[in-house]
Amino acid sequence: MFMFAEKKVWARNSTIPHLYCGEEILVHTGKKFKKRYVNRWMVGFKFGSFTWNRRYALYKSKRKKK
Repeated sequence: MFMFAEKKVWARNSTIPHLYCGEEILVHTGKKFKKRYVNRWMVGFKFGSFTWNRRYALYKSKRKKK
């Protein structure tokens, strides 16, 4: 098995082509890259639909209750 350079994707609104099936790609979230493995069910969807770029906001009052 050959080791290829990881493919980086900055455009989250681009469609996943069939060529990426079975590959591991890095999708940009706005701050850093997230690793995603592309399977055949993901082909045709957008890259951004498989990476979440928002943090869950936990405020101090909610953290104290837990």
